[in-house]
Amino acid sequence: MRRALNICGIVCITIISVQLLAPVVFAQQDKLVGRWEGKIQSPQGERETSLVIKKEGDVYTGVMPGMGREIQVKDFKIDGDKITAKADIETPQATITINYSFTLAGETMKGQGALDFGGQTITLDLDLKRVSANPATAASSGQQPGAQGQPQGPGQGQRQRTDVPQPQQKQSVDYFVGQWSYKYIGRESALWPAPRECVVTFTKRPDGKSVEGVSECKHEGGAFKDNLVIVFDEATKALTFTEKLGSGVALTSKGDWSSPISIRFTIDPVTAKNQKLQLRRTIAIVAAHSFTVAEELSEDGGPFVRLGSAVFSKVGAK
Repeated sequence: MRRALNICGIVCITIISVQLLAPVVFAQQDKLVGRWEGKIQSPQGERETSLVIKKEGDVYTGVMPGMGREIQVKDFKIDGDKITAKADIETPQATITINYSFTLAGETMKGQGALDFGGQTITLDLDLKRVSANPATAASSGQQPGAQGQPQGPGQGQRQRTDVPQPQQKQSVDYFVGQWSYKYIGRESALWPAPRECVVTFTKRPDGKSVEGVSECKHEGGAFKDNLVIVFDEATKALTFTEKLGSGVALTSKGDWSSPISIRFTIDPVTAKNQKLQLRRTIAIVAAHSFTVAEELSEDGGPFVRLGSAVFSKVGAK
């Protein structure tokens, strides 16, 4: 009798233990939660990336590096092995929305991010693998969690901070030297026709502080050339553009390049085709071989309205 009671007790304890552990096992087996690492392929090339996904209640949220900051990924939707999500990124010009779609296969997740930039659709191919089911796990850095689950650094028990990688191009006129291709998407104005496809070639001058360039453009109505000179002051991080447009208009711009990731320009007003025009321009430094330009235009003292944008890619860059 006593043996029977002991067996019953063991069985009951086992059943209760399984029931108590079931939610934990289920949580650990959530097919999205955790840290994912892999590669992202963009027009600027391939680089390493990561995606950390958490779940609170029934809501998933994610964080990944990109565009010089942490990107907050939200609105996850799951349909079998198909996953969709999106991220809204605030930029000086506008809010950019990236729409993600993934196919999940066990511990791997492949998919694509798509965004609209000035009328151009840019796609990002992602190939990720889950490296941890714990979203709090530190990025791969060769460090192992300590006894309390904290990453151990040179000093025991120190938590290591993982910074989001940012483009850190050296502010130098040498950045522009070479040949760049771009497609300008926007509306036509008294300054330029649009849309247009161009190739601009910059050559360094003997003074070492400036470059001169020629932009050769084609559009529906024909072709034209712009001539440019860029001067950079290393001490003040000030950039000056002098442009002689194919339309005959001369533009003088002064830019602040104190931030390694963006250049904001103040441009002198001009008159063209009996209109008083004031242009605003922002350059975003994406990589050593890519930058973007976004422009707004005020006509006859009116409000600034988006004129157009372009993605510049260095010819021959890998």
